[in-house]
Amino acid sequence: MFKNSKKLSRSDSSASATSEELEEQNQRIAAGADNLLRLCQTVNQAQASTSNLKSLKDLGGVKGLASALFTDLSRGVELPTVEARRDAFGPNSLPSAPRKSFVELFIDTFDDATLQILIVSAVVSLAVGMYDDPTAGYVEGCAILAAVLVVSFVTAANDYQKESQFRELSATHDESVDVVVRRNGVYWQIAVTEIVVGDVVCVETGDEIPCDGIVISQDGLQVDESALTGEPIDIDKNAESDPFMLSGCTVVAGS
Repeated sequence: MFKNSKKLSRSDSSASATSEELEEQNQRIAAGADNLLRLCQTVNQAQASTSNLKSLKDLGGVKGLASALFTDLSRGVELPTVEARRDAFGPNSLPSAPRKSFVELFIDTFDDATLQILIVSAVVSLAVGMYDDPTAGYVEGCAILAAVLVVSFVTAANDYQKESQFRELSATHDESVDVVVRRNGVYWQIAVTEIVVGDVVCVETGDEIPCDGIVISQDGLQVDESALTGEPIDIDKNAESDPFMLSGCTVVAGS
C-alpha cells in the first residue's frame, strides 16, 4: 500500500472505523481541505509560539486538533484515508525549484567580470587589428573570443552536471530516510515523503523531525532548534507549554 513501507508492530486492538465511516471521512477531507489547511496554519504561524499555543487551546488542545483532522490519537489515521489526505494536502516534500536549461547556464557565465573584460579586450583587439592589418589583424581578437566561448561552455557544462548530481542526491536522500508512523493501530516504517496530514509520527533521540507537528505524548523530549533559531539551547517539549515540533530540527533526548 505504501512505497517501501514496512509493518513493524501492532500498538492496540481497538476497533477500526466501518467502511461507511471511512468513505465519509474521505469525502469530508476532500471537501474541507482548504478549511483544514487554514486550521493547521492557525497553530503553525512562524515565530509566534504564544499565539500558536493560544490557537491550539481554542481548538480544544491536541484532542481537538486531532478530531478536526480525523485522527485517532491511539490508532493514528486509518489506512483507507491516506490517499485522500495526500490528494487533498499533497506529499510531505517541497516542490523543486525550476531547473535552468544549459542555454540559461551558458548565458549566466557571461556575468563573470573576467569574461566581460576578455570580451571587451577581444573587441578592441579586433578593431585595432583590422585597422592596422585588414588581412590578418582579426586573428588575435578571434582567438580571445574563441577562448571565452570555450571557458563559458565548459563552465556551463560543469554547472549543469553538478545540478543534475545534486538533484539525484536530494531525491535519493528523501527516499532513503525512513520514519515510524502509527496507522490503523499498527506501527509502519515509511519514507519521509509518504507522511500525510494527520499522521501520528514517532521520533526518538537522534532523529531529525520530518515535518511540523504537535506533541501528543513524550518522555523527556528535548529538541535542538538551532537550525532555525540559531540558539544552541535544547528546548523541552511537552503537550502543555511547548508542544510545537518544527521540521528540520533534531531530537537530542527522549522520545
